[in-house]
Amino acid sequence: MKAKVIKGIVKNKVKDFREAKAWGITELAKEAGITYQTISKMEKGLPTKRLSQLKVAKALGKSHEDIFPNNPKS
Repeated sequence: MKAKVIKGIVKNKVKDFREAKAWGITELAKEAGITYQTISKMEKGLPTKRLSQLKVAKALGKSHEDIFPNNPKS
């Protein structure tokens, strides 16, 4: 599944990888050390800080590019 940018919203694979681990949003947030609300924003494609994205990628055992393929490095 490729990520797409639709009207400024970044589609990503956070939910796909989270569900593959059979984790809820709360568990991923705990593993990544960020808030539930931040995970929810990511899954909705809303803007989030790159540091939070990197923490989620690490918690899921994936690279940033695997999860956010169309999100340029800043």
